[in-house]
Amino acid sequence: MNQYRAIEGDRLDIIVFKAYGRIDAHIMDAVMEANPHLLDKTVLSVGDIVYLPEIKTVQSESTAKALW
Repeated sequence: MNQYRAIEGDRLDIIVFKAYGRIDAHIMDAVMEANPHLLDKTVLSVGDIVYLPEIKTVQSESTAKALW
């Protein structure tokens, strides 16, 4: 699990996007579960530690191979 130390003005969604390259419910759920100490913060305080869990990406088969 990686860690990130917040700087002035950091928000969790921005940190997640920088770390994972996208934001979706699966990623946010995992990050929030790893960081219960940040649940009540909109803007992080300088020095807050954000734990960034390893996220396993699931590649799904395209369901639109054929319409019929």
